[in-house]
Amino acid sequence: MPNVQARKFDAYLFDSLRAAQVDGADALGLLASADARAGRRAALPMLVRVRSEQTWRAPEAFETMAIIGDVISGRGDLKDLIALSDDPNVLSIEASRPAGSLECETSVPFVNTTVLHEKRPPVRGDGCLVALIDSGIDVLHEAFLAEDGKTTRIVEIWDQRDSTGPAPDRIHRGLNLNYGTVHRRADIQSYVDKAKALPAALAAPLSGRDPRAHGTHVASIAAGRATSEFKGGMAPAAGIVMVIPKMRTSPNDRYSIGYSSSHVEALQYIKEMAGSLPVVVNVSAGMNAGAHDGTSLLEKAFDNFTNIGGDAGRAIVKSAGNERRHGGHAELTLTNGKIDALTWHADSTIERHQDIIECWFSSADECRFRVIDPQLTKSMVCDLSHPNVTQILAGSSNHCSLEYSRRHRDNGDSRLLVTIRRGQALEIADGPWALEIEAVHIKSAGALHAWVEREDSRPITMTDHLSDSVTISIPGTARTVITVGAVNSSFPTRNTPSSSHGPTRIGDHKPDLVAPGTDICAARAGTSGGVVCMTGTSMAAPHVTGAIALLFSQCAEVSGRNLPNASQIRKAITQLTQNGNGHFSPSDGFGVLDVARLCAAFEDDGADLARSPAI
Repeated sequence: MPNVQARKFDAYLFDSLRAAQVDGADALGLLASADARAGRRAALPMLVRVRSEQTWRAPEAFETMAIIGDVISGRGDLKDLIALSDDPNVLSIEASRPAGSLECETSVPFVNTTVLHEKRPPVRGDGCLVALIDSGIDVLHEAFLAEDGKTTRIVEIWDQRDSTGPAPDRIHRGLNLNYGTVHRRADIQSYVDKAKALPAALAAPLSGRDPRAHGTHVASIAAGRATSEFKGGMAPAAGIVMVIPKMRTSPNDRYSIGYSSSHVEALQYIKEMAGSLPVVVNVSAGMNAGAHDGTSLLEKAFDNFTNIGGDAGRAIVKSAGNERRHGGHAELTLTNGKIDALTWHADSTIERHQDIIECWFSSADECRFRVIDPQLTKSMVCDLSHPNVTQILAGSSNHCSLEYSRRHRDNGDSRLLVTIRRGQALEIADGPWALEIEAVHIKSAGALHAWVEREDSRPITMTDHLSDSVTISIPGTARTVITVGAVNSSFPTRNTPSSSHGPTRIGDHKPDLVAPGTDICAARAGTSGGVVCMTGTSMAAPHVTGAIALLFSQCAEVSGRNLPNASQIRKAITQLTQNGNGHFSPSDGFGVLDVARLCAAFEDDGADLARSPAI
C-alpha cells in the first residue's frame, strides 16, 4: 500500500472515504462499494487549496461547488482524492467536517431566527421589501413564490445590461434612468405561468434565469421560502426587488467607475420602487478603489440613501468582502530619508486592458515615486513638482501613468494613482513590477496603504508589505452601511479564510458583525427547487439583510408605521450579538448575529420607536 502519511489529505477525510467502501478492499484503489454497484458515487464534501485558481482543473468526476480564491469546495470520492493528491497544483485537501457542511437549515436557527418564524402571528417579512444589487434572480425558482406555490414575490427586476427596454423612466415617474430593461411583476408572473406548460429555458428571458447564479443564491438566503430541497431563508414572505448592475460601460473603463455609477443609480431606482414600504438593500459585491475611510462619493451616496442613517425603514447591508489572502492590500511605514518599494506580480496570461494600484497616505507627508517594470526600466520621477507622469517604458513597451494628488477632494489626504496599460505591447508584461517610494519629508506616523483595484480574475498580486487588515471592500466602509463578515454556523466560530478584516484606514470599526457564510446551501439558479453550496461574505450579508426585514415587518405589525432607522439598527445589532463583549474585533466586528435579541429589543423599546419619524 502507498504511504498514506505522505499524501496531501488529512486522516479524517481518508478514513471517512475508506469507511464508505466495502470491507477488505485496497483503500487506495478503485473500490467496488455498494454505492458504486448501484451506480452512485460514495462522495464526501472536501476543501482543496491550490497554488493558483487559474490553473485549477478538477478530476473528471469531482463536483466543484464553490471557488473562493485558492480554496475550492467540492464533492469527491476516493479516486478523486488520490488524483487531487497527485496534482502538483494542489497544496492540501481537508475534509468538510460534519458540522461544516451547512445549509440554511443550520444557519437560520444558528442566528436565532426560528423564534420569529414560530411566533403567533409569525414574523416572516410581510409588508417589507428586500432589494438586492446582484447578478440576477431565477424567477422560476420556487423559493421566490408565495405560500400558494403559484404567485411570484418578485416585485420588479431592473436589468441594467439589457437594452431592449422598457427602461425605468418609462415605468416610474420621476426617474431619469433611460437604459436597461424593467421586468414588472405581471411580466414575471407570466414567465412563472408559462413554465408550467413550456420548458423552463423558454419560459423566461436569459437574464430571468440568472446564469451567474450568485444573485439567486443570495436572494434565497435573505428572502427565500422553503421548497422540497431548500429549507428556507430568513424572511420568506418579503417582497423582492432585484437590480442587475452594468459594471462596465466600455472595455477600457475602470471597474470602480462602472461599479459606482451602476450602484448609485440602483439605489435611486430602489428608493423609487419602495415608496412608503420599508426596504433593506443587500449588496454582496464591492471594490478596492478608494481611500477606505468612508469619504468617497460612492460611500456618501450609500449613506445618503438612508439620510445618514436617519430615515426610518431604510437600511443597507454590505458583505465585508473576500479580499483576505489575495494579496490585494499592502501597508508600509514611511521613514524620512529612506527609499522603499511596493512590489507586485503581473500575470500576462490573464487578458485585461490595464492594472491599477491606489496608494493613500497623509498629506502632511511628501514623497517621490517611480515605477519599475519587469525589465528594470524606471519611469520618470513623480513628485509634487511633477504630479503627473505618463510615458512608454522602454523595457516592457507598456504605458505607465502616475498621478499624485495632494489633499484629495474626498478627504484632504494624498493619493497616488498608478495605471499600467498595454501601450505598444500586446499585453501587460509578465513578472515582478515595483513602485519605488522615496520618503522626502514625513511629518505623520508615516502609514501608506496600497490597494490593487479588484478584478474577478485577480491578474496582479502584491508580493511585499502584504497586510490582511484594512481589506473591507468599498462601500462596506461607509458610515451607516451595516458590514458583515463570514463565519461557520456553530460555536466556536471560525472565519472563512477570505473574509475581509477591518478596521477602516482611519480606524473606524468595520465589519460591524459576522453571520454564517461557510458552505451555505441555498437556491440554485436553473432549477425549480434545487440548492447549491457557496462560501463567502456574500452568503453572510443576506442573513443580516433578512434579519432587518424581519425587524421591519415586526415593527410594522406592532407599532403601525413607526420603524427604526439605520443608525438605531446598527447600534442595536452590534450591541446584541450572541458572543459580544462590547469590544471590537477586526475579524468579527462585535460578534455573531442574534435575530431574536435584535427584534426583542425593539419590541421592548416601543416608546422610543413611537418617537421615530414615520415613513
